[in-house]
Amino acid sequence: MNITKETIDELNARVTIKLAPADYQPLVEKTLKEHARKAKMPGFRPGKVPVGVVKKMYGPSVLVDEVNKMLGNKLYEFIGNEKIDILGNPLPSESVEPKADWENPAEMEFTYDLGLAPKIDLELGKNFKFEHYIIEATDKDIENSLENISKRSGQMVEHDTIADNDLVRVQWVELNEDGTIKEGGVLNVSSISLDDLTEDVKKPLIGAKLGDVIKVNFRDFSSNETDMAAMLAVSKADLETVNDLFKITIEKIQRLTPAELNEELFKKMYPDGSVTSLDELKAKIKQDYADYFVKESDRKLKNDMVLSLLKNTKIELPDEFLKRWLLTIGEKKASKEEVDQEYPNYRDGLKWQLIENKIIRENDIKVSHDELKDGVRDQLRQQFAYYGMQQADDEMMEDMVQKFMQRQEEVKKINDQLYDQKVMEFFKDKATLSESKTTSEKFYEMLAKENA
Repeated sequence: MNITKETIDELNARVTIKLAPADYQPLVEKTLKEHARKAKMPGFRPGKVPVGVVKKMYGPSVLVDEVNKMLGNKLYEFIGNEKIDILGNPLPSESVEPKADWENPAEMEFTYDLGLAPKIDLELGKNFKFEHYIIEATDKDIENSLENISKRSGQMVEHDTIADNDLVRVQWVELNEDGTIKEGGVLNVSSISLDDLTEDVKKPLIGAKLGDVIKVNFRDFSSNETDMAAMLAVSKADLETVNDLFKITIEKIQRLTPAELNEELFKKMYPDGSVTSLDELKAKIKQDYADYFVKESDRKLKNDMVLSLLKNTKIELPDEFLKRWLLTIGEKKASKEEVDQEYPNYRDGLKWQLIENKIIRENDIKVSHDELKDGVRDQLRQQFAYYGMQQADDEMMEDMVQKFMQRQEEVKKINDQLYDQKVMEFFKDKATLSESKTTSEKFYEMLAKENA
């Protein structure tokens, strides 16, 4: 066996593998004997089929399989031994035809194209500077949060007259154009929230009482077909055959009575006693607000850094090779047109991955097993908090962490997130950051302009 490498340019190379019969024939003979030992054919006892018979039937296909396995193993072994940093996977060369006669095996020659990873020079000097936003809660933000807390903790109370923002249960009856009830038409009971309706649709409902009957166009109540179908208990396909005109009968009216922000509510929300007064609740909201927007601000900072590095770091890629490779991956192979269309996004993602890998490699950035477990633990705590569940005790949490660590794909995501965080901390240390205080409203206005 002879393996050689030819450098085409800085981003492309070619590897040629030459095989003699002595390289692959012993493997082929061994596999044929295995086939003969397991083969079941008429006229032969099990395990007694002559190798010559098996060779006539399966020889070429076995030869192809064994040679391909050998080529794959030797190719990647060569790439590893030579420390060749490649992108994607090797591809059979389009410019050099393989030399192989599968019916009359002799010396064979196969050539593969390689896409090479580029060398990257990062400039993190005086021009690597960014705005880092500190987003503070305004009085309006705090008042909105207090109002939401009061509503979430409130109770639904029944009334006999509809007012704005009520939740109303109605009976829907489908009508003909002349106002008569449609025979075999829709008959259903469901609830509608006046919060979701336009002012024109609300108008005839406000002031209506229990038992009142009102004619309506049901299509005015939503523009979402899934919601409309659920409202009438029909399939989306059947919506087209449903008449517009309905009569609704008011069966139940419910109105939210917000909870009082008092000591009883504070004790219910914070049984640990961390909040016992309205002023303490406002302070807690302000701190939670700041904690949340630290993540939002860091997300923008990361985006600004990524865009800056992609723009100012010269990274050449073997574009044509990568486009060829992208055509070969995935269960559902992409078309050339699809690859051409998506390639700019893929290229930027790959460039960023190469930058990250360079930082990780050159600065010996690692995520330890304990750090990974802590990351899993933090995610589980966040899930508890999101669903309003009580936090698990230490013993139960440790048991949950151990079970979670068996879920390889999800653990890999957390591992990647931790590496990403460490890389961003590295860039933060290298960057010149100017802190700017702003409000959430102005912050989101800025993001909208950048994304427009």
